[in-house]
Amino acid sequence: MAESVPVEVTVQINSVTAINIKRILFDVDFTLMCPALMSAEFVWAKTPAFDDKTHGKLDWQDPSVMGMTAKEIDQMTMTIFNPEVVIDNAVDNDQPISGGCNAPRPNRLVDGVCPDGQLKKTNRYRLSLTCNGLDLRAFPFDTQILPIRLKARNKSTLHGEEGPEAILVGPEGDNKKHGLRRTGHTVKMLADRLADFKIQSLMGLRSELPDRWYEVRIIVERSPGHALRNVATPCLVILIFSFTIYAIPMSELGSRLENTATCLLAMMAFQGVVNEMLPPVSYETALGRYVTAVYIILMFHGVEHALFSTLTSKSDSVAPRDRPIDIFFGAVEFWDAQSDYLNKVEAVLVIAELVLILFIHVAYVLYLFWLRRRGKAKRLREAERPGVSLVDARGGFGTRNSARSSARVRTGTTSAATLGATM
Repeated sequence: MAESVPVEVTVQINSVTAINIKRILFDVDFTLMCPALMSAEFVWAKTPAFDDKTHGKLDWQDPSVMGMTAKEIDQMTMTIFNPEVVIDNAVDNDQPISGGCNAPRPNRLVDGVCPDGQLKKTNRYRLSLTCNGLDLRAFPFDTQILPIRLKARNKSTLHGEEGPEAILVGPEGDNKKHGLRRTGHTVKMLADRLADFKIQSLMGLRSELPDRWYEVRIIVERSPGHALRNVATPCLVILIFSFTIYAIPMSELGSRLENTATCLLAMMAFQGVVNEMLPPVSYETALGRYVTAVYIILMFHGVEHALFSTLTSKSDSVAPRDRPIDIFFGAVEFWDAQSDYLNKVEAVLVIAELVLILFIHVAYVLYLFWLRRRGKAKRLREAERPGVSLVDARGGFGTRNSARSSARVRTGTTSAATLGATM
């Protein structure tokens, strides 16, 4: 009797309907398929062990059920290998919806009987799952991982007694004939029902040494439009509007500072909007850094207004108590109020600042897109490891159209080279 038995799990994502970032939850509808389960007398038809070249291809038979009808197999539930797979990160319950099967069924029937002894289990789930590994540093250009963590029960029932331990594996590689179901992990065409996110890919991972854990990751990319329209764009408008203050003469320092303070108060409101969008985190997001940068620019505007007004306050006709304080204690000679030198200096600084801000905006957006591409490249590298499958979900049903050809690839797994060429 073997101490552990590999069980291949395949997941089909039917829909992802909501992601609650603040509560760190997401709602998903998926079908879990465990094909070709084994009973006591299992026989390897392919490779008997896991290795880097074969990636542990699994295919076996249960001679004890060969030639039996589905009804006869159903009556043998307590005497055949029947592992249980649970959803480890489910919030309330991990029970499938009605209509699933708790007992193994024939993978196919020929003339009403199971010809090869291959069995399967299929269940559909509609659950709220936790996603504790959210990384919001690049928000609103962030990419998130929504995990479905599968766990096999420690021991299974076999002949009414404690059976061998089930270890979970999944389809992998880029061979369309790989995997017992010949399809791999899949994403249905209309599975993406999210408002602010788009399903980008689907990744399946087993442990380096297969055990009773297996994880399917739904990779979603945020569409930044909502945050850009409601936060970034108003902040940019406030920042640009703050430059109109330079049309007010230097001598009217009170008016300049009053308008700058109004811009700062408006920015505080948008800081609250950003905080409402996200859970409490110990780091600053990309949008948070942008809002902070606008704060700093407005603060420097206020300091600049005060400084230039002070430097042009020299006048023999004004009493000392009516002049601004001399923060330089006489080390710097102020310009006469009739001099236009600092007016020209301020004009040059304003134009230079506008050009610099435009450059920084473009560079920052390009940097955030580069971070997103780097994340994709990292997943492609991970997909080259044994035990990992990667599906480009944008085409639906886990299929790819390699090199824009018309041939449909039915496999749910995609090689890193093929997937990278289309990203």
